[in-house]
Amino acid sequence: MESKFRVGVVGTGSLGQHHARIYASLNETKLTCVADISPQAKQIADKYGAEFFTDYKKIIDKVDAVSIAVPTILHHKVAKFFLENDKHVLLEKPMTATIQEAKELLKIHSKHKHLIFQIGHIERFNVAIQKLQELRKTPIFIEASRLGPFTARSIDVSVILDLMIHDIDIILQLVDSKIKRIDAIGVPILTDSIDMANVRLEFKNGTVALVTASRVSPKKIRKIRVFEKNAYMSIDYIRQNIKVYKIKENLPKDKKVTWNDMMEFEVLPMGKEEQLKSEIKSFINSIIYGVIPEVTPQQAFRALQIVLEIENQIKKKNFLLK
Repeated sequence: MESKFRVGVVGTGSLGQHHARIYASLNETKLTCVADISPQAKQIADKYGAEFFTDYKKIIDKVDAVSIAVPTILHHKVAKFFLENDKHVLLEKPMTATIQEAKELLKIHSKHKHLIFQIGHIERFNVAIQKLQELRKTPIFIEASRLGPFTARSIDVSVILDLMIHDIDIILQLVDSKIKRIDAIGVPILTDSIDMANVRLEFKNGTVALVTASRVSPKKIRKIRVFEKNAYMSIDYIRQNIKVYKIKENLPKDKKVTWNDMMEFEVLPMGKEEQLKSEIKSFINSIIYGVIPEVTPQQAFRALQIVLEIENQIKKKNFLLK
């Protein structure tokens, strides 16, 4: 192997082009190839001094690892090819379009355990979420909202697989318990799929999470609030900040108290980082040092199971959905 890891990017759309940019900028990697069915992607390859191919299979001898950022319906097919040909894989979320496809990828990876197979749940690399993981104790109630305008991006999947899966993945990492009950509702608005959805998750340990996702909102919102006994934390994914509210000690008992009298408020300082760059560096470090990736395929599989169950429940309730 060369001193630098040879990396290729398959799919150079809105996200894949940034994978290419970051690999080209890292000291540890050399972007050797870009593969995309669109001839326009050659401009990205030329920009970073990489070879361009319209057939992803032709890059197999030119890479040690790949990022896969193709439409979800192609995740299984493309990831399977590279795993079976002994290449490290960073696969964008969701892992696959179906449970059966995901199970097959897990089975293939089990036969190539020396390979790093990481799934691109990018919010794990949000500095505010990482800080939340350090602070949290036992969540009692979680409320997450992920809303935004329609962009005609990722319309091959529902808003659940496109957006809600981010918060589901984070919640599954925060709550150390299995899900007891799912109650979901959703509607198609601009597409034939689910464009807005809300779900209530009840865990066996008593924790409840309310999650809303919409791609028909006029304003982009990415927030999650985590409530614990005597405290709660509010995280803004976009601003990458976290606010902590705690009940003050020794509250006066002989008079009425206001909210300000009762609560302490703190904005935790933290620097902003490009999450995708952090994610890719984590992937490369896992390869170099042979450590378990930050987002394992098993964790991504669990998130996929939940979001597909949510989607199926909504489809059964809504006659407008195909």
